[in-house]
Amino acid sequence: MFKKIIIVAVMGVLALGAITAPPAAANEKVISDPGILERMKTRPLTVQDKMTRKECGDCHMTFPPSRLTMTAWKKIMGTLDNHFGEDASLDAATATHIENYLVEHAIDRSDPKTGKIGIRTKMRLKAWAKKGLVDPLRITETPEWLRHHTKKNHYRNMTEAVGYKGGSNCIQCHRGAEHGMYEEFEGLYGE
Repeated sequence: MFKKIIIVAVMGVLALGAITAPPAAANEKVISDPGILERMKTRPLTVQDKMTRKECGDCHMTFPPSRLTMTAWKKIMGTLDNHFGEDASLDAATATHIENYLVEHAIDRSDPKTGKIGIRTKMRLKAWAKKGLVDPLRITETPEWLRHHTKKNHYRNMTEAVGYKGGSNCIQCHRGAEHGMYEEFEGLYGE
């Protein structure tokens, strides 16, 4: 068992070292790795639906539906006329199509074959509930996002380096985000 843990840990470290971003023009804090563009070509987009990618992607990154619950996606799609302070209204057919896609792929959807929700998902949602978080409407409110974006000075350094403080448009900092690749910045834990 210990041997398996060591192997998994080593593979994880190697994988994290391989997932990095190409240098941005005015951003020397981004780890330089030209290979990320090649790896992105081999990974599918986290949002497969073309209509969802087009309509949501006109304003921000198309977020993976698995980042929020079915109820959250329904609430978000039901209030497009006031979408976080913006009017993102769509015609009824388009809105219904996108909502169905998001709900079908939400974090708390059940497996079509078994009708059950996975144990890891149940544990994650219970952890959210313990923190008072039920059906969050913002990905930036989830414990996973907060854990990776509030460590010491990392997030502040990242936002200063990229010139983006919003936090909700992942591709501003993580070029591979739409492919599920969230490369890190230098100095993340060594600050």
